[in-house]
Amino acid sequence: MPLEFRHPASIFFHAVAASLLLSLLGLVGAIWADKFDHIAAVTNFVVTPLSFLSGTFYSIERLPPAWHAIALWNPFFYMIDGFRYGFIGHADAPVWLGVAVMLGCNVWLLGLCYAVIARGYKLKA
Repeated sequence: MPLEFRHPASIFFHAVAASLLLSLLGLVGAIWADKFDHIAAVTNFVVTPLSFLSGTFYSIERLPPAWHAIALWNPFFYMIDGFRYGFIGHADAPVWLGVAVMLGCNVWLLGLCYAVIARGYKLKA
């Protein structure tokens, strides 16, 4: 069975936006961390739970209403949902909302990284 790309622009956008979001999270974590163990804490307590609760392995439509509402606040859900939409043409949430969430998260994280670096937080001269 050949691999179909239903919406290549969505695949490209979400791949770039997801890469940027994860790299900015890594930069924030690296600036905050005092030791290597702190970076592992970011991975273990932020990235991993968000990815497992993002609908990567299941459709959030099958979740109970309370968990469904919580999943809609997870930016990782929109990364996965938009990427999935690009390949199979089905999304659990409106695609425009996913694009807006990804852009908003990336702009916010980029602003945070810029502010922290511009202020010189934990930088040694």
